[in-house]
Amino acid sequence: MVEELPEVDKFVSIVARYHQESLGKSPGGKWGFHTETGLPFVQHDNDYQDTWEALFTNMMRKMLEEEEKVHGQDDELDGLKRDLFEKVMPRLLRPMESGGRSIQPCLIHTDLWPGNLLPDADTDRLMIYDSRAMWGHHECDLGTWRAARFTLGPAYVSEYQKQMSMSQPEGDWSDRHALYALRYEVLYAVLFPGEEKLRRVFMDEIRRLVDKYPDGLDGFQEENETSPGRENTVYEDEKQGYSSRAEWQAPAVMLHEKHGSRPVEIAVVGA
Repeated sequence: MVEELPEVDKFVSIVARYHQESLGKSPGGKWGFHTETGLPFVQHDNDYQDTWEALFTNMMRKMLEEEEKVHGQDDELDGLKRDLFEKVMPRLLRPMESGGRSIQPCLIHTDLWPGNLLPDADTDRLMIYDSRAMWGHHECDLGTWRAARFTLGPAYVSEYQKQMSMSQPEGDWSDRHALYALRYEVLYAVLFPGEEKLRRVFMDEIRRLVDKYPDGLDGFQEENETSPGRENTVYEDEKQGYSSRAEWQAPAVMLHEKHGSRPVEIAVVGA
């Protein structure tokens, strides 16, 4: 693991390069992977799907099922999950693959955080390892960068946006990023049983998204007709999202060091 954060442009250029070079090369244009991969101790449920929405929905559902096994059933959370799957996810994901818009799968690492960066002992080139690879939406790889405890944040996201174009509709960027980060917030709750505050963190985020998109996909056309476009940047509400997650610093680095890493199917990338 790197002891200091990598240079922004150097690290981001590696990520953007493997996204760009693999874009559109998945078997049959499918989303997923030919074998099951997963985040630490939780499998992805990443069987090949025809749409990104279908794949990400399966992965989010799997993660929430694992969290319920750890912390038990909760009536309020059940309602939030229902609205997440029926309203928020169709609203934020389906527009990228409808209305004349399209996205292509690329190879994503899915576990990009400082614990999976290492300088080569001989060349000092930065390497990224311990992937849980699959064919997915390139923006999804930035989900961990929103978590303040992993110390990657707005500077890295802004640089990525310069090197890799955002998917349409661009105005949804910030909340798509929040949705992708949400799966990692649920993962933290799975990894630390008994930490009820972690459940509250992701419940608050689901509630925020549900409150913002109460009409789900039905509200998409009206929103686009009445709301001005937003600049291609890390928006102010997203910056607030980073800072709001800084309160609880989980010992995630020690978790990985203790249990070791499980590299899956993606070559080490250096620069």
